[in-house]
Amino acid sequence: MGNVHVYAGTQPENIQREAAIAQAHHTDHIIINGLDPSIRYYFELAFDDGKRIITAERFVYVQGTANLRDIGGYLTQDGQRVRWGKVFRSGALTGVMQTDLTPLEALGLKIVCDLRSHEEVAEMPDRLPQNPLPQYIQLPLETEDNPRERLRAILFDKKRLEKIKLEIYTRLLIDNNAPRFGDTLRYLSNRENLPALIHCTAGKDRTGIAIALLLVLLGVPEDVVIADYTLSNIYYEDFKAFAQKALKPLRLLRIKAEDLYPLLIADDKTLHTALEHIRRNYGTVESYLVTKAGLSKEEFSQLRINLLEPSN
Repeated sequence: MGNVHVYAGTQPENIQREAAIAQAHHTDHIIINGLDPSIRYYFELAFDDGKRIITAERFVYVQGTANLRDIGGYLTQDGQRVRWGKVFRSGALTGVMQTDLTPLEALGLKIVCDLRSHEEVAEMPDRLPQNPLPQYIQLPLETEDNPRERLRAILFDKKRLEKIKLEIYTRLLIDNNAPRFGDTLRYLSNRENLPALIHCTAGKDRTGIAIALLLVLLGVPEDVVIADYTLSNIYYEDFKAFAQKALKPLRLLRIKAEDLYPLLIADDKTLHTALEHIRRNYGTVESYLVTKAGLSKEEFSQLRINLLEPSN
């Protein structure tokens, strides 16, 4: 590696290029001092050959919510990169306190797409940032499978939980909720709606499918898409705590959160099987989004314009 100059800014569009905050000479790492640790920065790496790459910390830490992260920076198969700071994903914003809104407000969100059911939203409404105040859009995905079957599996056949989860991903989410996924991506095709946040309860399953569809459509390799999906496992302890709370009405049955392990993790095989289901039944993700989700070629094109940086 040759010489690298590092510049920083609070948004990808306002990188301060007047003076480098650090320089690297023939090394694979840089230690940067003097920046405010409470602020999330975007960094531009400028190489001797003229190449420039923007990067950032993927996770955004906001007390009271889990799994909030930026989907930017991924390299596509044709050499472009997903733009940073345009699309975020997370769990519900229910627990965010008024005093903890600053890092959320710093994202500059224009819309928040909530994929939870009406019942979930009524029980645990989002606490939205106020400055700016994003438009709140509810796009409820139907995920109710068979509660009795799930309970029987928990009590008597925990191995069946993996099959139940796959059925939720394929039959319920992908087959039955395609128009909702189409609506979600349609909002992102309008530049005026960016930056946007897509979330559900944990930011893992419903949000995981929505983001996977988007990244595949943008040309991100499938192994990278699956790796992004599994990043949710960093918050496994949060998911387990939430499950334990939800299980309180069943405490006499002695069900523990650990019994729900297959439902609480973001397993790479689950998303791989879901994408295989799309290919087997619809041909490609793009054809699924056209024939089943109702997106147009023009909306595809606008998504790529909005969310991809040209190769340099």
